[in-house]
Amino acid sequence: MIIKLWGVRGSLPTPMGIGELRGKLRRGLDYAKEQWAKDPALEPRTLISDMPPEPSSVIGGETTCLELTHGEHTIVLDLGTGARKLGQDLMSRRSGGDINIFLTHTHWDHIQGLPFFAPAYQKDFTLHFYSCLPDLRTRFQRQQHRDHCPIEFDDLPCRKEFHTIEAGSSFEIGPIQVQTQPLIHPGGSISYRMEVDRKVFIFATDTEFYGPDLHQQMQEYSRFFKDADLLVMDAQYSLEEAEQKKGWGHTAMTIAVDCSLRWGVRELVLTHHEPAHDDLTIWKLFQEASQYLDEYDPSHSLRIYTAREGDQYDLGQAR
Repeated sequence: MIIKLWGVRGSLPTPMGIGELRGKLRRGLDYAKEQWAKDPALEPRTLISDMPPEPSSVIGGETTCLELTHGEHTIVLDLGTGARKLGQDLMSRRSGGDINIFLTHTHWDHIQGLPFFAPAYQKDFTLHFYSCLPDLRTRFQRQQHRDHCPIEFDDLPCRKEFHTIEAGSSFEIGPIQVQTQPLIHPGGSISYRMEVDRKVFIFATDTEFYGPDLHQQMQEYSRFFKDADLLVMDAQYSLEEAEQKKGWGHTAMTIAVDCSLRWGVRELVLTHHEPAHDDLTIWKLFQEASQYLDEYDPSHSLRIYTAREGDQYDLGQAR
């Protein structure tokens, strides 16, 4: 299984402003001055490749959308604004066929990319929508009502198939075994556990692990999350924000680390970044989470990453 991140922001798209761009440039130039003072012959290409991820990369401003590929099978996880670029990429690779789309829920930042998803405008594509929502078609129709969108959902030329699954149930996409699990989020959200060739990938966005019942929550969810090879998990907040926004349905980075340690996760990708956080803030929170991990469990084998648009993870062969 190969997993690619096309949108990693939560709540609403977050394009970079000129102030943030200039801050990145300033920090990049400061780093370059330090390195050239040590080695004036250092090649710019080498300097850039060795530069820390902040300021040399961007988190990205598109809302949640992931792509899983395994052989001929394509699974799209949520249709945030990242679905626009994914759709363009799919069109460059394929002229039609089946695309499986797993919806965690229909808060706007997880479906607002659908009207801009290029395969939806091609009659040779069939979009298979999987969710726990029996009225998913109606929700898409409401989003693309003429009052809000020039193209109504029912006018999209693609073929559309709706598959309603019961929360907690299992199903298959070719050789991929899929399990579902309800999450803690206002209005509900669903996590997907996908396994093939004894490799396990879990997508668990928009969930809130916090409060005095945290250890009980982790225990209750342990069976579903246990021993995942790769977990992409909601980590929108700092600990302070998680305290201020109880009931909003999101998790702090350090608590996502706690959960992953408890569940025996091998690799954790922290996603659904807070729109009020610029890249520098996200990297600072990630550094705090990394330090916490090393101090809390010095012998850990967990590897953690902060989600960035364009990042790709290959689960490879069976263990």
